Amino acid sequence: MDDFYKVKGVDGGDNGHQNDDEPNSDVDAESDSPSLLRVALSAGYIHLAQTRRGPPVSSNSRNPSSPAQGSTTEATSSALSTASQDHATLNLIKAAQAIASQKSHNTPIDKTNIDPITLAALSSLGQFSQASNGVLVNIIDPTTPHIAGNNGVTYNQTSPASLPPNLTVNTPPTAGKAVGGLFKTLQKGHAASSHNTPSWEQSNAIHSNLHLFSKLQTTFTRDYNSTLHSLSYSNPRTSTTASPSMGTIAHLPIRLGLTIQPISDPDRWHEGPYCHVYIAACDNVDHYRAKVRPAIRAFVNQIEGSGIGIQEDSRHNGRMESPDSGHNTASSSPPPPPMSTPMSGKKVKPNTANEKALVKAGLAAGKTSAAGNFGSRYIIVFVPTSGSNHANTTNGGGGFGGFRAGRNKAGGVVPASEDSSLRQSENSLDGSSHNAAAALPPGPIAHSSKDVKELYMKFIKDFPKGRIVILGTLMDGSDAEEGDDSSRIASMSPLKNQEWKAFLHNLGGAIVDGFGDRVKRYDEELRRLDSKRAAFVRKMSGEKLPTNNDDEAKGFDLSHFFLVKESLAFTYEQMQMPDEAKLQYEELEAFLPEEAWRQLAQSADRDSINDIDYNLALAGDSEEFRRYVKSSGQDLRGVSRLVLQYMYVRQMRLLFQIGGAVEVLTRSKDFLAREYRNRLADIATEFGMRWKSELENVGINSSSDKVLARQELLKKDKRMREAEVEAWALSSCWDIKCASDHYFNFAASLDSAKQETPQLSSYSAEKDAARCLAELLEFAILRLTRIGDLSLGENGIKANPIRRATSERPVDTKSPWKPWKELQKRRAQKQPLVDAVSGDQLTSTEWELDLPSNVCSWLRKAFANKSRYEETYLELAESAVHFNRLAGRFRFASRLEDNRAEVFISRGDFESAASVLANNVSACSRDQWNRAHYWRIFRLACSQRMSGDVLAYLETLTQSFNPKLASVAPQKTSALFQSDLEAIIGDPSVASSRWGAFPFLETELSIDTEVSKQSSQPLPFLRRKLAKHLRHVGDELKFSLKITSHLPRHIMVHGIRLYLLTLEKYENVYKRDGVVTEDDAFRVLEIEAPIKIEPGEMEFSFSWLPMSYNIYVAATVEIQWKEASFFYDSALVRKPIIGLDIQPSEPTQTIELNPLFLIPGHIQNVRFLFQSGSDIVTEGRVKFICSEGLQVVPPNTEASKVDEAWSDECIVPLKAKPGERIVITTLAKSDAKHGEGGDTVQTIKARVETFYRHSSYDSVMAAGEEPESNPMNTLLEAMVTTLDRPALSVDDAEGFAFDDEEFMINVSLQCNSPIPFSVKEWHLDLPLPLQLSGDGDFNHHMYRQAIHEGEMLMMGFKCMKSTKLLNNNTPCEKPVLRVVLQDDFGKSFLQVLPLNLERIYNQIRKEDTYAEMYTATAELQCLAMDGTVGHPVPFVYNLNTHSLTMPKRKKQSDSQSIVSEAGCRVLYTILSDGSDWIVSGKVQGILDLSSGADTVTLQFRGIPTQSGILRSFPELFLEYLPGKSSSQSFETPPIIVQCNNPEYFKSLAYTTSTSLAVPASNEF
Repeated sequence: MDDFYKVKGVDGGDNGHQNDDEPNSDVDAESDSPSLLRVALSAGYIHLAQTRRGPPVSSNSRNPSSPAQGSTTEATSSALSTASQDHATLNLIKAAQAIASQKSHNTPIDKTNIDPITLAALSSLGQFSQASNGVLVNIIDPTTPHIAGNNGVTYNQTSPASLPPNLTVNTPPTAGKAVGGLFKTLQKGHAASSHNTPSWEQSNAIHSNLHLFSKLQTTFTRDYNSTLHSLSYSNPRTSTTASPSMGTIAHLPIRLGLTIQPISDPDRWHEGPYCHVYIAACDNVDHYRAKVRPAIRAFVNQIEGSGIGIQEDSRHNGRMESPDSGHNTASSSPPPPPMSTPMSGKKVKPNTANEKALVKAGLAAGKTSAAGNFGSRYIIVFVPTSGSNHANTTNGGGGFGGFRAGRNKAGGVVPASEDSSLRQSENSLDGSSHNAAAALPPGPIAHSSKDVKELYMKFIKDFPKGRIVILGTLMDGSDAEEGDDSSRIASMSPLKNQEWKAFLHNLGGAIVDGFGDRVKRYDEELRRLDSKRAAFVRKMSGEKLPTNNDDEAKGFDLSHFFLVKESLAFTYEQMQMPDEAKLQYEELEAFLPEEAWRQLAQSADRDSINDIDYNLALAGDSEEFRRYVKSSGQDLRGVSRLVLQYMYVRQMRLLFQIGGAVEVLTRSKDFLAREYRNRLADIATEFGMRWKSELENVGINSSSDKVLARQELLKKDKRMREAEVEAWALSSCWDIKCASDHYFNFAASLDSAKQETPQLSSYSAEKDAARCLAELLEFAILRLTRIGDLSLGENGIKANPIRRATSERPVDTKSPWKPWKELQKRRAQKQPLVDAVSGDQLTSTEWELDLPSNVCSWLRKAFANKSRYEETYLELAESAVHFNRLAGRFRFASRLEDNRAEVFISRGDFESAASVLANNVSACSRDQWNRAHYWRIFRLACSQRMSGDVLAYLETLTQSFNPKLASVAPQKTSALFQSDLEAIIGDPSVASSRWGAFPFLETELSIDTEVSKQSSQPLPFLRRKLAKHLRHVGDELKFSLKITSHLPRHIMVHGIRLYLLTLEKYENVYKRDGVVTEDDAFRVLEIEAPIKIEPGEMEFSFSWLPMSYNIYVAATVEIQWKEASFFYDSALVRKPIIGLDIQPSEPTQTIELNPLFLIPGHIQNVRFLFQSGSDIVTEGRVKFICSEGLQVVPPNTEASKVDEAWSDECIVPLKAKPGERIVITTLAKSDAKHGEGGDTVQTIKARVETFYRHSSYDSVMAAGEEPESNPMNTLLEAMVTTLDRPALSVDDAEGFAFDDEEFMINVSLQCNSPIPFSVKEWHLDLPLPLQLSGDGDFNHHMYRQAIHEGEMLMMGFKCMKSTKLLNNNTPCEKPVLRVVLQDDFGKSFLQVLPLNLERIYNQIRKEDTYAEMYTATAELQCLAMDGTVGHPVPFVYNLNTHSLTMPKRKKQSDSQSIVSEAGCRVLYTILSDGSDWIVSGKVQGILDLSSGADTVTLQFRGIPTQSGILRSFPELFLEYLPGKSSSQSFETPPIIVQCNNPEYFKSLAYTTSTSLAVPASNEF
């Protein structure tokens, strides 16, 4: 197995593939071995990837050697890495995984036989870490015999989540007698005498064969994987009492140790237990009093004296609390003073029984430096062993598994009573709540026996500061085998399961509390050490200190401070808080300035540190490195060079635990830069010291040659050492990059390829990682360049080929410019294109560089010759470009690409240079760096013209005349480029390509829009808009083409053409390939050649006379110059695409149909006239269509066949030349309409449909300018109707009375005839009782008046009421107006128009019924304007009865009134309903009208019922009573009374009241 652990020869044989072109030497095999840094980082990334993804490491993992490809490539094709390195790295990690798997099979790992590189891989895989070790819990079990020879210490070795601790952690300390007897154990097993055995062991001698610890450990490991889950805690660094910072630990591995001794050294406190678990097996109360309680008291007294006791306040409510000011704040309550310490030597007499017991046990009752950080948090596990309880627990599920019941402020559960407090349900499985007092007992104690309950309550009473739990299941599983499923907790009853849940919950709470106590103890110790730091830092910074301060600086132990601080970091790591642990290392880094670390390093002996020490630091072996630090001295002087490396490795391990893959890269980059800077500074310092010591003390007699030789030797040695540092930095950068490839996929580099593995990190994380790797590789490029400088001596900067190639003025630009034709001639004759430049080649001897043997082979091979050096640079720069682009740093990538291209040019690889520059030119175009853009175009042109790529060179030349570059382009260069352009444009090879719109000629197409309408239409297939110009067939269109030439001289082109496509074809083209060809065009508009284009703007025009209607697109402008054609597609222009919506031309055809209307019941001639106008009518037809009741005879029908030829429709064909006139005559008849007001209208239509062309069509087609197209069509209609309504219709008829017996009748008539008529005669017939008066016709001016369609005729008549017919009028039943109309031909038409006068007749009938509608007026007078509520107020009604005695009928006849005629009397009534009054007096009676007086007075009284302003008053009502002598019924009319009331009445509330109280029982 020795070879398996070595760096080389991992497979027991060859370490990998040997490079074919290199010798197989031992040096190469050694240098091909991966570095410790590469293996450590690769293992960490692989472990992190496996944690998140799960696949194992395989030899087929993607090769990290070629980042530019992003996937597997042949390792031999890379100048930066070999297959052997990659193979060895993976095999080393596989070997480390195999070693780690031994631990999982309970096989301890022996680190003594493991080399540092494998140890580093193991550490990166999560081995030897404090996080995997977990926290230690001390188990005190008197029922388990102690093992001789192991100091009574037993560890849980079966936990897969932890590694076995170092046994030195648990050996008894040797600091003094005060510690040596804390937990005394039997040194000789069972044969030990009882006076040497602690009291708790003696008390359970009868239970020595129970082995409860073994059962507890077995169950905890088997069923719970030795892990607690979901522990809540309060962050001791950030929490305050006012605002606690809570967190949760997801998983916490636990180690169980048996009777662990305390640790005195503060830098080893992390090795001690966090809490104690005392297993108390008890039979009964007597056993408890006699044996168990004294033993537990002794145990509690000792642990409470050794650590931070539980404070009696609310700050320790069963959980960990931090100080108010965080981690660096001292404890608010200092510990009690020690009774006796080894330092003081004074003896203090103990006072209390507790102190006496501790003195007897060998410890002082307080915290001492010797006692260490031995936690005082404890749990007492009560295991009932009585026979009755055993039987009860077997049947009922065991005893109670809850918390101890204690006081409010000491943690645990506070019971209300014995039964109620123990019946509460659990809150968490294993400490999910940070406050133990908030959790209730998870199981009922009522299921236990009476003895168990009594014992449980005694435990609670006697030990209130501890956590008490019952674990009766330890006795239940005593007979079960380890593999028996029946012994598992999950298979037990729920109550037994509750016991373990309660135990785990209390264990988690105790660990969290112990963690808080330990952090406080660390804080106190670090404060004590930090008090002397200021003077030490000032001294290390070079400042002179006073004597007292210098002594204080010497008193500061930096080594001890470092170890204690790291011990605190280990504590955080054990508690699964890697971020807090990392913070401790960051504070250590910031503890001293960088210059102070350098002062320490320079003051140390450099030769005392060897490669083993460096490997020890980089391997991250904390145990050995801490031992090394302790032996280095007080101020880390001996190991100061290694501390920063060690802290970097520790932070890297913690970052892998956190999952910060990107942070690992960032931290590695910062560490590498700082270490590089420090190493160079050390070399410079040492060089100065050697120069001073060896040259400044040269004697006078020394020769100058000797002095110069010595100087040269010193300088050469410095260069070699600097080259070694540069090589280390360069290889480290590449190692970091190769290691990161095991985790990051960099999916952004894959366009559309499927990912073989899922993404382990987000896009933003990979972008940050790419940025970090890009910066690392740029740093590596600088190091490679610097090594080249150093390898070439003092003139290395000038001779370095990389610097020469990337200089401001490349070498090839110093030679004269050769025309394109000359270059083509040289190619044809196979002559060299470039003349050799003197001094361009370097001999192999100039590249000899004696690098150290530990430098990797690829770096040493890079300096074998100039070519290998350049290849290494090119590949390294390519990787940097790749990562810069992934990170979005395109400008950085562009700069590196320029340098790569220049190196390619210097090597004569013009094709590769052109490929690099072609991708890089667009970067400056986007950034608008015009000078850089033009320079790159110039260099690209230089590469392409030398490579002979005609097509690519033509494109570059056209790009060089971009108008944006005109201000920075030299005139001489532009002239040379145009000469080459004119030469290339005539090459036949350019004719096969379709050239796009190049900026040397800019085009702008427009159309005359003065007379056209414009609209827009979206083009979804282009995501553009089409600007449509509405025109018609035959309209002449003018296109304007503006061409701007940016060439320095004029050119002669051979054609300019505009391609017009139909919209449908245009869409198909872009769905096909987007390339518009001449075959796709509907019409091509051309400008006659030759055409001269001068520099600047020129305007050309196209004209088009469209003969077909469609939507057309001005798709492309083609400019043909010699053999090349340049296409300027409209889709590539930002402006809207020009479209033409050509509509059919307006037809000039007209039709006419006569007569205007038809008379129902008659046969009439119908005449149709068609005129073609200027249109060419190629085809057409006329269709006569008749509605129901109409019929037509086809034209040219014989007279004898007319009766049989009547039909509903007929068709006549049409064909006419321009200007032709066609007349068609036929007959039509209509049926007589029955009734008035029919709903249907009889019509006859003439529908004409023709196909025609524009008048210019023949001439255009004769010239062959337009393709054949379909004719346009149009539809014309004419219609004749019959009269569907009377010529006159009544619009309104209204009557109203203007006197008692006279009325006015108004009639409104509307004319409906399309032909004007005149009124010849009219007459109004009315039924009785209305008759037309003799002078009642007011319409004489209407005679012979012409009335047109739509006009209104207003007629008025005066009538009178009469019961007899007047003027020999004819009697009628309904009102009728008869009107006689006459047309222009003298034909008369009688119109009988009924009138609706029902309203006026109803009014007359109503007046006859109620001829006497009597009304009366009354005035109400109030004799007082104010009064009091409840007091009567006198009122008087003055009633006017004149209308009651003088009716309207009396004016027309001699009849009397109703009172006199029918003997009717008038009844009056005064009511107060709805008012604020109560009326009294004579409020109802018969009016006395016998006197004939017009006024009657009515008196009454009213009483107000409300106070305030009253505006409502009582009302008066009148009505007729039936007559006394009337024998026939007579309908009496109603009487309307119009009252005039006062404006208001002021009602006052009464203020006094006189009352008499009379008893109800008294009688009078």
